Amino acid sequence: MEQNRNMEQGGTAAAVPTEKKNDSRKREVGGKDAQIIRAFLESVGIYEADALRVSIAIADGKVTADSISADDRLALNRYLNNGTDNDRMTADNAQGHRLNRAFELLERVADFCDKQQLVIVNKVLLSVAVNADDISHAVSSLAKRQASVQPTQGNAANNGANGTGK
Repeated sequence: MEQNRNMEQGGTAAAVPTEKKNDSRKREVGGKDAQIIRAFLESVGIYEADALRVSIAIADGKVTADSISADDRLALNRYLNNGTDNDRMTADNAQGHRLNRAFELLERVADFCDKQQLVIVNKVLLSVAVNADDISHAVSSLAKRQASVQPTQGNAANNGANGTGK
């Protein structure tokens, strides 16, 4: 009896056709639209496109400060930390830099949001920008990167000197 039930369920599943919903949602991009998109993508800075994507998702209510995924938080932090490759970077300097970057991003996302959405995005961006754990991680990552770069440069100089027979 169980075999019959399994066969019936298997037969029912096989008889149901599967439809692809995405086929009907394809959007054709015209020449002018493609040029506008291309110009926009060429104008964004490093990590900015991802940060804008996350900011727009926040504005649309798809992401909140509490529900932000690790990938989206990483995208925001990459954008906020970009340009902090300073060997004297402290937590205070990093926070100031991250706040400036958050305001820059807010200016860019303003083109895509209304005032109410901007308030929501601003709140989340500022909470991420001043997050002590994120700032600490950014500063410690800078220290690790600079420590790993210095011996490599020193080795390259020594190898050059050794290669000349001195």
